[in-house]
Amino acid sequence: MDESSSTEVVISWSGIWVTGLVSFVQGLVFYSFFRYRRGKDAPAEQYDLYEPRQHTRQHRSPPPFAGSWYKAAWNVSQEETLRCVGLDSYMFLRFLRLGARICTMGCVLALVLIPTYATGEERGRSTQQFNQLTLARVSADSKRLWASLIAWWIFVGFVLYELWNEWVLYAHNRYEFLARGDVDMPKGYRYAVRVEQIPPAYRTDQALLDYFERLFPGSVEQATVFWKTDKLQALIDERQVTIEKLESAVAFTHGKPNKPRPKVKVGATMGLCGGSPTDAIEHYKIEIDRLNEAIDMERSMFDSSEAGKATSSKRVDVDDGNIETSFSAEDQHSGKADTSTAFVTFSNLRTKQAAVQCELTGNPDSMIIFPAPDPKGVLWKNISVPLPQQKILQVQAAALWLAGILFWAAPVSFVTSIANLNSILESIGVDSANPDAFWYGLVSGLLPVIALAILMAVLYMAIVAAAKQFVRYKSMAEVDAYALYWHQLFQFANLWLILIGGSVFNQIDALISDFNISAIVDIIASALPGASVFFVNMMLVSSFGSFGMELSMLPTYGIKLIMQMIQPEAMRTQRQLDQGKEPPSLEWGQKVPPVVFMFLVVVLYMPIVPLMEVFGLIYFAGSYLVMKHQCLHVYAQEFEGGGDATWQKLFGFLIACLYMGEVIFIAYMGIKEAPAQGVLGFFPLVGTIIMQAVLKRNIIQPLANLSLEVAATVDIEDGELDTTTGETGKLYGMPALDPDQEERGPMPYRRDGTHSDGTGDMNMEQGTETGLEDVRLDDTKPGSDKRRFV
Repeated sequence: MDESSSTEVVISWSGIWVTGLVSFVQGLVFYSFFRYRRGKDAPAEQYDLYEPRQHTRQHRSPPPFAGSWYKAAWNVSQEETLRCVGLDSYMFLRFLRLGARICTMGCVLALVLIPTYATGEERGRSTQQFNQLTLARVSADSKRLWASLIAWWIFVGFVLYELWNEWVLYAHNRYEFLARGDVDMPKGYRYAVRVEQIPPAYRTDQALLDYFERLFPGSVEQATVFWKTDKLQALIDERQVTIEKLESAVAFTHGKPNKPRPKVKVGATMGLCGGSPTDAIEHYKIEIDRLNEAIDMERSMFDSSEAGKATSSKRVDVDDGNIETSFSAEDQHSGKADTSTAFVTFSNLRTKQAAVQCELTGNPDSMIIFPAPDPKGVLWKNISVPLPQQKILQVQAAALWLAGILFWAAPVSFVTSIANLNSILESIGVDSANPDAFWYGLVSGLLPVIALAILMAVLYMAIVAAAKQFVRYKSMAEVDAYALYWHQLFQFANLWLILIGGSVFNQIDALISDFNISAIVDIIASALPGASVFFVNMMLVSSFGSFGMELSMLPTYGIKLIMQMIQPEAMRTQRQLDQGKEPPSLEWGQKVPPVVFMFLVVVLYMPIVPLMEVFGLIYFAGSYLVMKHQCLHVYAQEFEGGGDATWQKLFGFLIACLYMGEVIFIAYMGIKEAPAQGVLGFFPLVGTIIMQAVLKRNIIQPLANLSLEVAATVDIEDGELDTTTGETGKLYGMPALDPDQEERGPMPYRRDGTHSDGTGDMNMEQGTETGLEDVRLDDTKPGSDKRRFV
């Protein structure tokens, strides 16, 4: 392949300078807002924006509003960070720290490589401006390529060393999590498993309890088989909407006492035609009463069905150690309301681990055991979906996403083509623009990065929707893992599409005429210098601009400000006020893949464009400091996965990044006609394979499950599960079937019984005027948050 034809791309500094300047100014504006707003919130002790963890995680948060936010975040020890944020967030921060450390080593090596490349012998349009500092400046078979090889060896060795150390640290913390869970998790979570593909005869609580009691005598505490509650759930959802409408109507009456009471049309047809206006408060109260009765009736049907099913008999035959279940004709039941999913809780950790790790029935189509997810992360609307059906839907969705990657080339190519604006102008017969002009740098540098970010945000929402609505996973941990996987694959596809797309005009003929893996690798390797400016711009936008945006919480503030103008506090319900104080959480499927993409860029470009390591260091070091502060003071995860998404699943992609970098390096040495360096470039590749194999055998595989030895130690040290305290309760009971936890009526206008202006309780006349005289908070149980009419 003719190298000159594949690298004839002039990279102007103007696009980089303009993007960096605009991003820096943007970040400075956002950061100034953060300092100003934070300075006002601190004396007033307003925690909603910058310290929302104080509302729900005060026991796991540092003191609020430290004088110097970055010093305070930096000084929090690793142990205290883990205690405060949990293992998921902790490993995400460790990943950012890992990227910063790797980029630091890259910067040290760049001090040698940049002058080595800048004084190279190669000349031409492709070695001007930015490319003066890249490997494109070095001529073929130059002795300077030995510097590239040695730097690559050192770099890969350092990456492997850092990855090994992270796994050693994670293994210790992961074992602790598997043994004792998170401090805010209910203790019963440790001892619970999820059972799938339950045979029909065992689909009652008692039958399943007896089955597991037979296998693990004296060690089974609870068994909860789930039901198909679609109709009941629909009624509950309708009631919840009605309750919130009633609360809004009451809040409107309080917020605008001089306005007429809100009305609603009853009997209106499509388009709100016809119907008679009715007092909204009275109408919603009647509707809630009606729905409560319908829900009680529907729930009673499940109670009677359960009683009938509990009388089913079963017979278990044991033949040569294999359990075979057979049923007589009278054992069969309609099964219209039951599901093949259940949760079982054991009394000790040893039994739980034995149940997870052993072959339960010898039948792959029956009784499959998984560790239970965090109770707060269960998606109850999907609990009735059979596991085989989920697997089929997962394959169908995978086929659609793989096909989507092929069509994804069109929008990505269009977006990235903006970065080479003159090529577009020339192709349509328009004179080329001055590449050093400010407007050219702004359009070609900033616009493609923003457009690609918007595309990826839309894609992520589509992936999450597919996981929840199409495949219908049963926990948010599964949704996160699914979104992380496919979002990351599309991020990887972006890199190759950007590289090929940037040189498609002058390489498409060669690609078609000589289509093979070697040709594709050569094209990608030779296109790397030409595409580097796009990735530099992406890092600049993701650094300077994003740091200020993240700290300022400006989108959250903007939403609250708009809501305040549309709906003043006096018109907001207590529920809305409570929701406004809830801390946001990070979605790992959205947050992690873009960072892995940056990791891939710094690994690929270290020996080719060493200056990229400087931008990478700014990105990773800044992200670590900013996100550490945010995780300690702002974000609070709704559920804890023990680092599964933020390290275990992440690691496979990091190793893939390293393999890609090693293959590209070997290919680039081939392009540079350096066979010795190319052959020696296989050494890091072999070393990576060996290290991964050793790591998998010694650390990764033992982490798949908690060993029985450790489980026994925990049982002895912590004691077995004590159910006499009532702590477990219905830990995994279906909310739709639990009347003790349901919300049958509205929340009070204000929890403290006062108006928003602090004038105290309203008198009977005011109560009659607003229709609140018969709405009270049911506090029959201490600490209960259950609302109902009395």
